[in-house]
Amino acid sequence: AAIAKKIDELHSRHIPVVTFNSDISHCKRLQFVGQDLIRGGRVAGELMSKYIRREDKLLIAIGNPEFHAHRLRVQGFCELIYKKGFSGEQIELIETYNDYQLTYQKVKEALECTPDIRGIYMANHSVTGCVEAMREAGKSGQIFVVSHDLTDSTKRFLNSGEVDFAIAQNIYQQGYRPLLLLRDY
Repeated sequence: AAIAKKIDELHSRHIPVVTFNSDISHCKRLQFVGQDLIRGGRVAGELMSKYIRREDKLLIAIGNPEFHAHRLRVQGFCELIYKKGFSGEQIELIETYNDYQLTYQKVKEALECTPDIRGIYMANHSVTGCVEAMREAGKSGQIFVVSHDLTDSTKRFLNSGEVDFAIAQNIYQQGYRPLLLLRDY
């Protein structure tokens, strides 16, 4: 809310603002450049639904529910998963605040409490914490993992088979296009 208020203040002073990567809704920003977050979540849900059974347990890791991008990704994911016949009782949601240690600990605890988890949706960063918790639990290669953002560590996990899919964003365009939009404006 404070950032949206600042954007509105800049707008009132005739200073245009373009948001990128994570949008800020309900403000007078000129435009948003970034991933269609709900669609990204739906893509993750579609991938997950093709590789696990309807009765399997799922774990969703969200950084912070107040973070617009993560919340919309999870919304899209859940919309698709429910449409495919999964139920809310099969899904456990953890908040990791994009922190490696917290992600590691919470994924480890989830795997201990619910050993039959067959899918993990990483709607946030800290994929390394998730993978290391799966390794320690002896679950590498047994749990289907979908993540976002094609980082160097995620590429390594894709190559090792510890992450099955990563939905990439065009980070270069997200940084470059806002400047062009402002210039053209």
